[in-house]
Amino acid sequence: MTTKAKKKITLEIKRLIKAPRAKVFDAWTTPELIVKWFGPATCRALSAKVDLRVGGEYRIRTHNDAYGEMEVYGTYREIKRPTRLAFTWKWADSEMEDGETFVTVDFAEADGATEVRLRHEGFTSMDSRDKHNHGWNGCFDKLEKLLGESSDCKSMATGEFCWNELVTKDLKGAGKFYSQLFSWKAEKFPGEGVDYTLFKQGEKGIGGMMECQDKNVPPFWLAYVSVENVDASAKRVTQLGGKIVKAPFDVPTVGRLAIFQDPQGAAFAAIQPLKK
Repeated sequence: MTTKAKKKITLEIKRLIKAPRAKVFDAWTTPELIVKWFGPATCRALSAKVDLRVGGEYRIRTHNDAYGEMEVYGTYREIKRPTRLAFTWKWADSEMEDGETFVTVDFAEADGATEVRLRHEGFTSMDSRDKHNHGWNGCFDKLEKLLGESSDCKSMATGEFCWNELVTKDLKGAGKFYSQLFSWKAEKFPGEGVDYTLFKQGEKGIGGMMECQDKNVPPFWLAYVSVENVDASAKRVTQLGGKIVKAPFDVPTVGRLAIFQDPQGAAFAAIQPLKK
């Protein structure tokens, strides 16, 4: 007598993220960004490791209010930036009943936004599917919030100031000072290797804060100006007698940045926002 195989169960979710497709894709594949949005409200990501190649492995360690510390891992089967990711999915916790399942994520352009289509297949019970439905929707909620809090430089005209960043040696003290002075809310992003604080007025991100690594440099505010081409701006700075403090570099999901000084020594930053 043969035993009938148990039918596998599939979860499908669609969510519109108001951010460019490349920016959304990078949020799924950059460890320091994954830890900011992975997991529902009752869960926080502790660390993320990504070997972004077909056959490469990812690992995400989390802490859940109900289950404590857990880890999910898998192998990338398909990587097509910025249109598709496909990977295996398995919880290291032996109590999880499904074993290895499979996730496909498609990223489709939608009038400047991105429609994310997630298909998670291979569940052995409706209960497990429903738990993952709760988890993935919580992830999307955080992802929407994260990408909506990014610098709004892409909406600013070239040559306009679009972001401000405090570089300080005392993150706790500075956060307390500005929160009490202007009623700002200081929110620190969770995760290992991530030490960036967002200042918010209500739900709007209005500035950032990071730690100063040079003990000889006093705390300062750094203003960002939106530019069309940050490399061309760097060349022009030197032609006009200014100085390049930090050469142009790329920041995933944000754009290309550089830090300069004018001929009088005043520091400022330029940002070439990520294109839609």
